[in-house]
Amino acid sequence: MNGDALIVVEQLTKRYGTATVLNDVNLKLGPGQVLVVIGPSGSGKSTLLRCLAALEPIQRGTIRIDGTLAAKGDEDSGAGPDRASLKTLREKVGMVFQQFNLFPHLTVLENITLAPRRVLGMAPAEAESLALDLLRRVGLEDKRDVHPERLSGGQQQRAAIARALAMHPRVMLFDEVTSALDPELVGEVLRTMRELAEQGMTMLVVTHEMAFARDVADDVVFMDNGQIIERSPPAQIFAQPKEPRTRAFLERLLEREGRRDG
Repeated sequence: MNGDALIVVEQLTKRYGTATVLNDVNLKLGPGQVLVVIGPSGSGKSTLLRCLAALEPIQRGTIRIDGTLAAKGDEDSGAGPDRASLKTLREKVGMVFQQFNLFPHLTVLENITLAPRRVLGMAPAEAESLALDLLRRVGLEDKRDVHPERLSGGQQQRAAIARALAMHPRVMLFDEVTSALDPELVGEVLRTMRELAEQGMTMLVVTHEMAFARDVADDVVFMDNGQIIERSPPAQIFAQPKEPRTRAFLERLLEREGRRDG
């Protein structure tokens, strides 16, 4: 039984050629929970998010989001998600990437209203009202008629979050959304994400921002070599990690942060 889990990942295996990037990953996340995924580069964190968003085929296992089949391994028996399921999934899952991926020829307002009008069939006036409400939520109401190139990196990322929220997703996936930002712009994006968490949004966040993980996450997952090594509440995983690999990663990370601050 999966109970009330909103995301259910079972025996997920993902390969690129002969290289196994995700190996027998099992994961559940309930409504309103925030799960932060940490780990070294190349551990499979971003690939996991792309599989959850049905952007990558998988070789084994299944992924279900809010009851919708998002992926089924092509080595397993039975059919994967059909076109209707994938359309439903696109409406249930919002994803924000490292790069902002805003359409440069459209204004901020046009970027946000495009999908609700095209995909959800929303009337232009209704889509605009929704977009303005979202821009208020992310502090960009005065940028509605500006093109992305005129925004700072932090403003572009907040606009990308508003665009994802315009589809009324049940789940938000964030893939290292602050890694391309100058340090002084990181705080404004994390502030927006904190507010989303406080409002009860179900979130799966890949990040190196350990303070965010400590303060906002319900659980922290440490991944290495395509596997989940440990999952614990932040107070435990940062103070007393169970696994030696988790401990070694966090010690290296804290040492690096100490050198940078010094």
